[in-house]
Amino acid sequence: MNTTFRFDSAQEVTPAILDIIKNAYQEKSISIYIEEDTPFVPAWQMEEVRRRDEMMSSHSIPFLDCDATLAELEKELEAV
Repeated sequence: MNTTFRFDSAQEVTPAILDIIKNAYQEKSISIYIEEDTPFVPAWQMEEVRRRDEMMSSHSIPFLDCDATLAELEKELEAV
């Protein structure tokens, strides 16, 4: 049987959680495996971000900002 507990912070691991594990598995042999969650960004995606950043830096034409464009559209729709 495999069980995964996920926490936003190691500080969330309390003695109560350990007691729950102890009660659930009693005398059975268990392994506790700890893995630090890190955001995974594929290498190809990082390279694409770098390429686009370089392209934007080397051109003088303005690029659209997605958040600003959406905010502007929302304002226009509210006015209707």
